[in-house]
Amino acid sequence: MPSGTTRTITAKKNILYSFMIKGVSIIVQLLLVPLTLNYLSDELYGVWITLSSIILWIGFFDIGITLGLKNRLAEAIACSDFTLGKQLVSTSYATLTAIFIPLCIIGELLIPHVKWCQILNISAQYSTDITKVIQVIFACVCMQMIFNAISSVLSAYQKVALSSIFLPIGNLISLIVIYILTKCTEPSLMNLVLSISYIPLIVLIFGNIICYKKHMKEVRPSIASVRIKLIKKLFSIGLGFFFLSLQYILIFQSTNFLISYTSSPIYVTQYNIAYRYLSITLMIFGIILSPFWPAFTDAYVKRDFVWMRQVYEKLIKLYFIGVIGLIIMVIIAPIIFKIWIGNEIKIPVTMTISVAFFLIIYNWSTLQSNLLNGIGVIRVQVIISIIGLTIFAPLALTLGHKYHAIGIVNAMTFVAAIYSIVNTLALRKVLYS
Repeated sequence: MPSGTTRTITAKKNILYSFMIKGVSIIVQLLLVPLTLNYLSDELYGVWITLSSIILWIGFFDIGITLGLKNRLAEAIACSDFTLGKQLVSTSYATLTAIFIPLCIIGELLIPHVKWCQILNISAQYSTDITKVIQVIFACVCMQMIFNAISSVLSAYQKVALSSIFLPIGNLISLIVIYILTKCTEPSLMNLVLSISYIPLIVLIFGNIICYKKHMKEVRPSIASVRIKLIKKLFSIGLGFFFLSLQYILIFQSTNFLISYTSSPIYVTQYNIAYRYLSITLMIFGIILSPFWPAFTDAYVKRDFVWMRQVYEKLIKLYFIGVIGLIIMVIIAPIIFKIWIGNEIKIPVTMTISVAFFLIIYNWSTLQSNLLNGIGVIRVQVIISIIGLTIFAPLALTLGHKYHAIGIVNAMTFVAAIYSIVNTLALRKVLYS
């Protein structure tokens, strides 16, 4: 069977299985919103969302190691070099451990000295609780960053669906635990954090053990296979991914913090409800795109440009179908919000439309960047990311103070539009030159 045909079949299987797995995740995430809203006040819910976003910023400290691992390991597998593959995996885990264990210790020592209530624009009465909560989340995320390497390894094997199974399982268990908490305990931000953060981490650890024991023995990490010299190999492409991850976090994951800073946590709640609902299209599109990152790496190594162009044109058609779906979701949004969260929180129509417009632009940019990442075209993305970072901060603060949450969303849309144009031109140059 031709490699292009095999690659397509593998991608289709991954998409089908991913829909089944991510479908559970989407349902769980939607159920978590009214459950946590009922468990916490509107303000505390906004605080929780903001805190979780801020802590996730530490993800860029892996310097793109896991994303570099995905590409380098996929190349090694394409060449059937499993000795190199084992060394890449082992070196990645060792490097991540060397980064995140010290980072965790330093963070735990520094967190109590930060004036979090002032930064988050909330009452000082939450000071002690917020500090403890941040320490718990920070330690959890540091551990997750080490064990999350399994997702890149599975993706390199073109087992993208399997790589995404850990989070839905963890979230489902968290949902059950939170439901029990709402019936048996008083509202507690700490209880919520422990349930949502540490249960998925435990699932992820067990996932690592099972996968390396049963499915990928040939690349199972070991101390003996760690090769310091391979850090440079991972870092050479990983450095580019580091900058891409950094700009993604500072721009597209800083929304909650900026809204809280320029407005209040209540606006964070409004934005997140609108985003959670409309981003279903982003999740679905992400499911479709995910298998094509490692598949494009394989195709590019084998110079199969015909297959790459065919896939790209089909993905464009799927994108426009998604746009139509997003427009329909905006039209029926008031009805959905009423059924989903009741009448306690009102989501302005302007917020829904602004988020939808952002997602239309962002989904297109994601299509281009996902395939560019697969073929290793990173430099142009890094350059445009630096420009985006330079523009975003002053623009977001200016629009945020003037138009509140919608101003922040519009600033993200503007930057995403710049990325879309540049990334499209870069990808077409590779595929059609």
